[in-house]
Amino acid sequence: MATPLPSLQSFATLNSQSNKDEVQTSVAAVIKDLHKTVDTTEDTARARKSIADLLDFLNSLRSTVHPGRVELAQSISHEIIPLLYKKESNEEEVDDYKHLRAEYLLINHISNVLGDTLAFIRGELPFHPSFRQGRREEIVPPLCLFATLYASGIRDLLTSLIITKFRSRKIETTIYEPLKRDFIDEGKNPATYFEDNRIFIKEQVTKLFEWAISIEVGMNYRESGGGDQSQNGENEFSAEESLIQELLDKLKLHSEINEYFLPRSAGFGLLAHLYSLNRGRFAVSIKEIVNATKYGDDHSQVILQIDALLNDMADLDFDIIALSSYVVGDEKSRMTYRALMDCCIGSATSRDAMIEARPLISAEIGRQPIHLAKQIVFTAEKKVGNLQKMEELLEHFRNNIKHINKIRFEQEINTCASIFLGSDIMRPLAKWLETEGAEEGTFFLRTQQIEIILRKKWNI
Repeated sequence: MATPLPSLQSFATLNSQSNKDEVQTSVAAVIKDLHKTVDTTEDTARARKSIADLLDFLNSLRSTVHPGRVELAQSISHEIIPLLYKKESNEEEVDDYKHLRAEYLLINHISNVLGDTLAFIRGELPFHPSFRQGRREEIVPPLCLFATLYASGIRDLLTSLIITKFRSRKIETTIYEPLKRDFIDEGKNPATYFEDNRIFIKEQVTKLFEWAISIEVGMNYRESGGGDQSQNGENEFSAEESLIQELLDKLKLHSEINEYFLPRSAGFGLLAHLYSLNRGRFAVSIKEIVNATKYGDDHSQVILQIDALLNDMADLDFDIIALSSYVVGDEKSRMTYRALMDCCIGSATSRDAMIEARPLISAEIGRQPIHLAKQIVFTAEKKVGNLQKMEELLEHFRNNIKHINKIRFEQEINTCASIFLGSDIMRPLAKWLETEGAEEGTFFLRTQQIEIILRKKWNI
């Protein structure tokens, strides 16, 4: 996988003057070459690393707007990554582990804890202050926290992690054997065992997450250029790193298949926070934000309440609370987009500092215009379309760009321009973003140009 592909070199020469056919042909050639390479490679761990590096490179391009980078990244995610795991899954073995039943019950217990927490965050349990009060309309696929299928992806991840790390003598003697002896063999409800031993089990699961987090952080640090590239002098993953990368890749693939947004920051750190989330404190914090939003005199009162919460809370905990306040509840009590943006930027002096302090919120704000841009292009490329639907999407996009901080989210805005640039129909919007600075006054003119093209295409 390390040998440069001729098709990829050709792809790199594309620029803003390349037409749509050139872009699609070039992307198809790269995908075809990658298919051949994956079919002949024997080291799937190294192949996954090469593909991950390529995706990171495509997502980091910002010096120029490349018309094919988004399309190639999507094609790799949808067509190539699944092949890497399908290749391994063909070699099925019979699992004769002696504690399979107890192991299954443990996985089920941990998955239920995380699933109930996610349902609580979505406002589906009565402990949430905005229980059954509605939620914000989703124009784009939901963030993982608010997608019901996210829990099934987590369960798959947990199953592989538990099988790999918990088949130890310590876990067998302290969890599996007592569970089998005192409950499974006796026909008793195993839920009682997990309730009676919840503190010890939580300690073990927390240690497991902490181990995974340390591996994930170390990988991210190495890939960002810090420390040694590897222990043996080459940029290769250790066995532990390969496991963590595989689990994260499969969860990402699950999110794409089931159409929810899984940000890069939603790794094992988020799972650890979800597993140990203090629901009582969470509910109190949500209620304070709701009251400040609903009954406060102005925007500053909401920000004061947010600042008070920030002083005594871990970063991801606050992100989860703020996002739940933004998505769940009736229209008058939900946190506003302006408040979400303000608490995202906060006192951060740079984009990197903002992302570090507010990883989930910044990811959610940054992806909204990108997903809208993808929907707009998808709708425009239909053979028969609805002009009113297109007008609604364009208006959503205009409002989003109007309120987003154009300095902190310049990279995402450039990505939107790249998406529009790949469509002959939507190129006026690329111009609006790139050369006109997303000025409100020229938006109407650009959308009129688009409408004329669509009326002719759709025979309206």
